[in-house]
Amino acid sequence: MHEDELDPAALEWNRTDDVKEGIHMLLSHHPPSLYGHCLRLSFRGKSLYFCGRCTGIYGGLGLGIVLLILFQIDLSPSWFWFLFSVILGFTTVADWMSQRLTPRKTTNHVRAITGFGSGFGLAIIFLLGDLFFMLVALAIMSGSVGIVGLIENRRRSVSLSAMRAQIAAEDAEDAKDHE
Repeated sequence: MHEDELDPAALEWNRTDDVKEGIHMLLSHHPPSLYGHCLRLSFRGKSLYFCGRCTGIYGGLGLGIVLLILFQIDLSPSWFWFLFSVILGFTTVADWMSQRLTPRKTTNHVRAITGFGSGFGLAIIFLLGDLFFMLVALAIMSGSVGIVGLIENRRRSVSLSAMRAQIAAEDAEDAKDHE
């Protein structure tokens, strides 16, 4: 084999790597460049990365269900508890949106705490067992993500148009210089 040839063994599909990548995406769903958004757990020289916000959400959901059932919390009137859960969940949305749309950067502690509140709110909505409340919560969450996506796409489009105009101006200047 020549030095410029690829080793066919290196190109083979490796199921172990796919499983590892799948587990990584379930736990972290952040590329290594964004591990700052993750909580790190080290064991025997290996590190596992858990998304800070999602860890809070799952923790709040699990603990919320256990506590609400264990202490037999009366969730009535249901509209009050739904409103309370939406407020808890909106802390995560506000933290995430402000991080995406402004120069503000949040910390893993804030991500985990707001995520915990959101998870606890989800536990309340789950235990209310009202499909309408679940759909409204889903619509609020989806709408928030959609709004951020629209704003980011608009910003990207404006930025791209400005870059194209700058390149066109430079090309025109170069063409004038060559005449």
